[in-house]
Amino acid sequence: METGKANNIQSSSFNIDLCKQYQLLIQLGLKHFSYCIININTNNVEYFKNLPINDEIINIINKEEILKSNFASTSVSFANFPCTLVPNEVFEIDTSKEMLEFNTEVYDIIKSDKLSNIDAHLIYTIPSEINELVHTFFTNAQQKAQQTILIDQFKQFDNEKEHAYLYINQNTLTITAFKKNKLIFNNSFDFDTKEDLLYYSLFSFEQLKLNTETVKVKLYGQIIKEDANYQLLYEYIRNIAFGSRPKQLKFS
Repeated sequence: METGKANNIQSSSFNIDLCKQYQLLIQLGLKHFSYCIININTNNVEYFKNLPINDEIINIINKEEILKSNFASTSVSFANFPCTLVPNEVFEIDTSKEMLEFNTEVYDIIKSDKLSNIDAHLIYTIPSEINELVHTFFTNAQQKAQQTILIDQFKQFDNEKEHAYLYINQNTLTITAFKKNKLIFNNSFDFDTKEDLLYYSLFSFEQLKLNTETVKVKLYGQIIKEDANYQLLYEYIRNIAFGSRPKQLKFS
């Protein structure tokens, strides 16, 4: 996928008149907006669109006639917003803002997600404009941070041995690491060059004492074999491969 340009993929079986049997999934960030539509009867991904934000986000959404349909359900994930993990034993909703302020900037709205099968909450913050937009256009949508979705997904894999998952979205790298099936690290880094990407990856591995010769690394997101980011990572990390698509979904 080429960042900064519109990408549109549509299955031959897609029919918006059947919106009642479709689920709408939206990914929303400060610099991008994308959505996909899944047939809930077949679990087939039938429509995908990625839109660069080169205009007011409200104008972009208003132009997308498909989004005005009455779907069976809608979910919104907030991508690349500041967040932090907090163990359940010390988590209190009233102190969420203070916890976030320890290591990140804080917007007007503070939200939290309970992680599945992990004794922790993910606290994150979004601007009030984004919050109002979601409540205006996607009133009944389920809301989660993208980080929550990634961690919950990676936790389902066999992580008895050391595993690290690198997810690239726009110019943000998210690293999630497990050891003996326990989450040991999750953090995001903004990068401008392939050297930045490599540096954050290797520095994180070094701090976590993960050996680049033995740790199993899986790549997800906006990265392909032909791009410079992959080529450089491949030079320095022995066991690196692309992650598989979710087994519960079908792709045309």
